[in-house]
Amino acid sequence: MDVLLLVVREGRLLLTRRAGDIYGSGWWALPSGRLEPDEDVVTAAVRELDEELGLRVEEDDVAFVGVTHALPPDSGARIGFGFLVARWAGEPTIREPELCSALQWCAPDELPERTLPYTREIVRLHVQGKHFSRAGWPPRTPPHPAD
Repeated sequence: MDVLLLVVREGRLLLTRRAGDIYGSGWWALPSGRLEPDEDVVTAAVRELDEELGLRVEEDDVAFVGVTHALPPDSGARIGFGFLVARWAGEPTIREPELCSALQWCAPDELPERTLPYTREIVRLHVQGKHFSRAGWPPRTPPHPAD
């Protein structure tokens, strides 16, 4: 289970360029991370922003955006909780250079071409005001009543 964080300043989102020997290296993504054992999603969001970017965030400033149960074509199913963060202390700084090589602010409708689909899906939910998706899953056939 993951948290994906829409850090917003003046209508622009903060993206990180993934680096090193990790999934999506060289691609842009929202600041994100996996939950640790016995950690709730809001605590994980606050922790990840501090660890990755040096941003100090209060739990009350973490607002739910949506959740996606994604099935990427090149990995297993993932569940990602998206949260909006519009208030924090500190200036975004790369604190894990082995995992992140650059930061960029961009409008939600101007994501770089090499943006991870998982990130695109959470941004889409935010922009469209939706709260759930099943990105990448095949369409389900509704059950037919017995004849």
